[in-house]
Amino acid sequence: MTEPTPASPRVAAALALVVAVGLAALAVHAPGVQFVDFIRFSERARELWSGQHLVDRLYPVGYPALLALVAPVVGNAVTAGKAISVIAGSGLAFVVARRFGIGAGAWVLVSHAALLAGSTEGTDMTALALALGALVVAERPVLAAVFIAGAVLTRYTALVAVPVVIALSPRRRLTLGLLLALTAPHWLTALVTHQSMIPDQSENIAIAAGAPVPLFSIETLRRWPGGFGLALEAGLHEPVTWVGLLGYGFALVRGRKSRRAAAPFVVYGVLHAAALGLAFSNERLALPITVCAALGVAWLVPGPWIAGLAAVVAIVNGRLPGENVVEAGRARAVAILMTGEAAGPVICTSPWFYRWEGPWVVGGIGLSGLGGGREVTPESLKAEMASTGADLVALEVLRTRRQMPALEPLMSGNPPKGWTLVGKPQGWRVWRADPQ
Repeated sequence: MTEPTPASPRVAAALALVVAVGLAALAVHAPGVQFVDFIRFSERARELWSGQHLVDRLYPVGYPALLALVAPVVGNAVTAGKAISVIAGSGLAFVVARRFGIGAGAWVLVSHAALLAGSTEGTDMTALALALGALVVAERPVLAAVFIAGAVLTRYTALVAVPVVIALSPRRRLTLGLLLALTAPHWLTALVTHQSMIPDQSENIAIAAGAPVPLFSIETLRRWPGGFGLALEAGLHEPVTWVGLLGYGFALVRGRKSRRAAAPFVVYGVLHAAALGLAFSNERLALPITVCAALGVAWLVPGPWIAGLAAVVAIVNGRLPGENVVEAGRARAVAILMTGEAAGPVICTSPWFYRWEGPWVVGGIGLSGLGGGREVTPESLKAEMASTGADLVALEVLRTRRQMPALEPLMSGNPPKGWTLVGKPQGWRVWRADPQ
């Protein structure tokens, strides 16, 4: 077998265009918010315009800043988020095709995880495309620094790719210096405002451990090998990755040149799995593992015909989460707020609930965050609404009956005086608290 043959710029651009059209078609069939964290990104993008929320304990500033620029241009934040993912996915196809051929450029995007990330709003595809692009162009120090800086400013997990990029660079000091300069909007702002430059992963670690556990602890060290294995399982469960791993096997035995070319992508995938092992894993978080593994096809099947097979796989895998009853009810409950019923904040029982403020999606005030529990009554709920300035409350029926049984009068439609039913889409009740 021969080494991977780079595609010409024209061929790579044609592949990127096809990928963009396909991802855009998937995005059209996934309206509304598909990734719950995006609500927070939208809120932060809106706040950036007024100079607020420049540093966040979980997410860097790059993606919200990009969203803040794009959303007003395309009309709204959700459309902007999907467009950014589509562009990132097609850009990844172009970069890989230029280096490893059209077949590899197509194959890295045909897993369900990649198609989902490339057609829905969120940071995952953008950060991956930039990090993987930095590895591909590592011999060009300036361009590699721009790519990896963009990746780090999009997702903190891209930090694991930094040592790989620096090691590959022919001018390491230049690449590192540019990286520090380009990421200054984050670390310099954090220093000036006396906030942490590194992410706070305590919540994610607590989720994985089942209880609050320090990052640097014996408990984390004991759990790490198992977490590493779970991360690999999440990233390698699709057959697309198995084909790629077989290709890496051929690269290993083919010779030093093949091993040197394949090593950066294997190392990046392994380092990402190691980082995920500290917290928890799922298909979305493990996307870099999936795509790095799939890239191994470049050493297995030379020639463009693999792109045709990739198209078939893409059609099979190109499914987005189907709308279930709960999601449909939530969508209709959100639609009630989109009609202008909500003049201010909304208290809700679901983190997925949002309303529109101009081009931005804005989340509700979580009832659980206000101390809501089994003791919450319609009277105490009304008091919470008055204290927060909310005039509407959106209650998910099953969740409310299970966790807050004292609110049953609002679920059954027999509320005390002072409540007006705004809507009751399936699985939801939206109420207004009337002024006293």
